[in-house]
Order: sequence, then structure tokens, then C-alpha cells
Amino acid sequence: MKLLLSAGEVSGDQHGAALLAALARRVPELHVSGIAGDRCEAAGMRLLAHQRDLAVTGLVEALSKVRFARALMKRLTAEAVDSRVDGAILIDSPDFNLPFAKLLSRAGIPVVFYVSPQVWAWRSGRAKKIHARGRAVLVLFGFEKRWWDARGLGDKVTWVGHPLVEKAQAELAVPDPGPAPGRRRVVLMPGSRRNEIERNLPVMAEALSILKRERTDVDAVLIRADSVPEELLRTAGGAGLTNVPFVSGAHLALLAASDVLVVASGTATIEGLLTRLPMVVLYRMNGLTHFLARLLVRGVDRIAMANIVSDDGSGALTVPELIQNDASPERIAKEVARFLDDPALVARTKASLDRGLADLGGPGAPDRTAEAVLAALARPERA
Repeated sequence: MKLLLSAGEVSGDQHGAALLAALARRVPELHVSGIAGDRCEAAGMRLLAHQRDLAVTGLVEALSKVRFARALMKRLTAEAVDSRVDGAILIDSPDFNLPFAKLLSRAGIPVVFYVSPQVWAWRSGRAKKIHARGRAVLVLFGFEKRWWDARGLGDKVTWVGHPLVEKAQAELAVPDPGPAPGRRRVVLMPGSRRNEIERNLPVMAEALSILKRERTDVDAVLIRADSVPEELLRTAGGAGLTNVPFVSGAHLALLAASDVLVVASGTATIEGLLTRLPMVVLYRMNGLTHFLARLLVRGVDRIAMANIVSDDGSGALTVPELIQNDASPERIAKEVARFLDDPALVARTKASLDRGLADLGGPGAPDRTAEAVLAALARPERA
């Protein structure tokens, strides 16, 4: 079997690698090429382009990549046609993968969407395009399947669950010793893309400096995405990261043994959810991007997926979200200190996070996803 895979972000690369391993167990002669990152390459994929070339966040920032992205789509489509691939797996990254799916469909290549774009939050009109262009749509969260079903578009949609559930099960089997007695550990996760790191890490680092000036019991660790060079983090964090160790690779056990997570909104909030770790979620972006996002987002009043899946209908956030100017060093430090000083708040937060776990599904998501991909590619396209 020959497959094309497109994963334009670090989280997609992680999910894609787990899927490739599950597919390889089922398909003796599996050949996969396309755009992804180091994890997919390590899983045996031939990279025709690296995801770092597309790695930006924000509506405005993405404009700088439009010409490059269009040329890349055409090149990958031509490669897929020449190689006579059996299908394409497009993971998230809707600004790239939706127009890419259009080209692939026109070329007669079956498309499977894995990790649905957040059509339930904004630009819901994309759902009909996704439904029309894909053989299957594989979603991570239970509420997403319910959303598609409610709009009469759920016939192609399968809830496969979140692959991080299985990853967490494996990593948490070996516990981390935690901070030294009498110490409190604060973990920083600033994101995986240059522009989000440059906007979010400086305020995180300054907040850490404030905490250390006000307290004598705080230690910090920064989780570095594999694709992010240490030099970028040191430059963005400045003096606030002095003596702060960087950790890469497996880190969920470390999170589970920590006190508070300061995290840029994204997949990392799911890691906080899985490890029941109180967190302060922040996000700073280009001002015009923020303005446009506020106009486009409908029906969702929170950005962190950990808050979305743990929503009890009361309107209260499980963990604080600090957006744009609210994400000041002083406010971040204050919210972290609340968790450090209030055991009752921590207990309530953990109980709320527990409520969100059911929407992630159980272990085995990569295997369920592989079976869904093979089933979709085996059946003929609907008229």
C-alpha cells in the first residue's frame, strides 16, 4: 500500500507517527510519503517536505506562507499521482489541508481527514467541504461526533478517540519522583512554533521571575518540543530562564508529579488534562489575528480544549485562560500562586479535569484509527 500523509504541525506529526506504527502492523508493505516531521520520519515515512516550513499560527501570519503552500500542494499532488498512491491521510492543519484535499480529489485520490478542524468553533461552513472531499472524517473527541451528527453530516464521521490517552498510559507507568521535599514545581510549555514561542514565552519567563522573587520554594522546568531549538527558547525567555532546565521527549510523568502548568493553548492542555495537572492557559497573538478570530468564532467562549471537554454547563472555566493583554506576567504569576496556595482549589480543579477524560475515549486510538483508514480506502467512493 502507498499512502500520502500531510501533517503540518507538531501535534499532527505525533498523531501521524502513532498511526503509521498501527498501519505498519496491518500492512506488510507500507510506503508513506508527504509532509510531516521528525516523528513520522522515524516511523518510516519519506519526507517530501518538513512541517517546519509551514509552522506558523494565526490568520495574518499564514498569509506569508500562501505562495509557498500552493506550490507545495501542487508538487505533492503531482508526486502522489506519479506514485499512484492508494489514498491520502490529511491531519488537521485545515488552512493547508482543505485546499490540498480539493486538488487530491480532482486527481482521483481518496482522502481521509484525521483530526477534524474545529468547525464546531468557527467557520462551520467548512464542514460541508470536508464531508464532500473526504472518504472519512476521523475525530478525536466525543463531542465532535455529536456535533457532526446533529447537522446531518455524521455518516462519514468516526470518533476514534485521542492517541494521547494511550501515550499517557505508557508514560505514567513509570512515575516521576517529583520535586524535592518542600519544593514546588512549575512547568512551562510555550508551544512548538516560532511565532507563538516569541509571543508567549517572554511573559511566561517574566511571570516565573516574579514568582521566584516572591517565594523561595519554586523550581521550574521547561518542556521543549523536539522541533524547537534551545537557542530560540533561551533568546525568547531571556534572563527569566536562568537555571531553568529544558526537558524534551517523554514528559507526561513529569507533569503528573508537578504542581502547576503554565501552557500556551493547544494540544498541550490535553496533556495537562490527562495528568490532572492544574494549569494556567495563555495565548498571545498578532493583534489583527485576534480581532479577526473574535469575529469568526461562534458558540464557543473558551479556547483551551481542557476547558471545552470538562465544561459542566455552568459557564465556569475549569482552568484560567489569559488571552492577549490579560496574559501579563503579573496576572500569570497571580494565577499560579493561587494553585500553589489553595489545596481546595487544586482538588476542585482535578475533579473537573476528571470529568473531561471521558470525551477522549479509551486506550487504543491509533489502532482504531488505522482500522478506520483501511476501511475507508477499501470501500468505493460514494456518488
